[in-house]
Amino acid sequence: MLSPPTSSGRGVLAADTAKDASNLRLRILSAIVFVPGVLLLVEATEWTLYFLVLGVAARCSWEFYLILEEAGYRPLRLPGCILAMGVCSYFWRLGKGEMPAGDLIPLLMAVTVMVMAWTLHQSGTERYTANAFLTLGGVLYFGILGGAPLLLVQTAGQGEEARHLVSTLFLCIWLADSGAYFSGRLWGKTKLAPTISPGKTRVGLVGGVVGSMSPLALGFLLPSFSPWALAGLLLVAGVGGQIGDLVESAFKRDMGIKDAPPLIPGHGGLLDRFDSYFFAFPLAYLYVDMLAIFQP
Repeated sequence: MLSPPTSSGRGVLAADTAKDASNLRLRILSAIVFVPGVLLLVEATEWTLYFLVLGVAARCSWEFYLILEEAGYRPLRLPGCILAMGVCSYFWRLGKGEMPAGDLIPLLMAVTVMVMAWTLHQSGTERYTANAFLTLGGVLYFGILGGAPLLLVQTAGQGEEARHLVSTLFLCIWLADSGAYFSGRLWGKTKLAPTISPGKTRVGLVGGVVGSMSPLALGFLLPSFSPWALAGLLLVAGVGGQIGDLVESAFKRDMGIKDAPPLIPGHGGLLDRFDSYFFAFPLAYLYVDMLAIFQP
């Protein structure tokens, strides 16, 4: 027979509930500032979008390398961040017609040689392979995947609709995240991937997909998309964003940490806030490119 909860047990439960409520309020207040700020940068000019993408790549790669250092590795933190920003800038210049597309392979070759040689100079042979390839992985992950919005804008023609497309995708991944969070808390029981992220549930996955489809109401801002094409885009981005969330959770679990270095109150680091971004936007770019939506 089950014994009734003790007074100390009820106290712990009440404290946990109060802490969850406080964290939720903090998340909501941060989002009230954060969401309009990001959308304003996207919609203002092509330059503000570029600096937003550059800032995300820089800060997220910085947090990534800092986590690696705390786990005992010696990646090239500052050079890695600069190189990731350089890859993003290549995509920017490519979209403006200042760089030929064929220069990407020489660029990646140069980055690889630079990282391998620089790591050898900095740390010698101790954990050389891990340090070099973790640095290089950060450059590619945050530079190539992080630069996907710039490629998407280039594909969409650099105009007003292109920026509306980026804003719509941001809303898609944020609403997917919110849908997964609230549906999982309310109804989720069966774990989705307990060894990777114990808090995520299968109900949360479905709630996230439902949330990701909400921007269908903004279809009038994207006249190049049919309703079905837009629904497919949102589905790809929404599911991709949740995969990105799991990938970041796997990385943090592997490194033995819970959150990235804090930056946004209630949300942890920027890497915690933009984990979905690094999968949703590349998959959205591939979807738009594959369907040739913006080609005459």
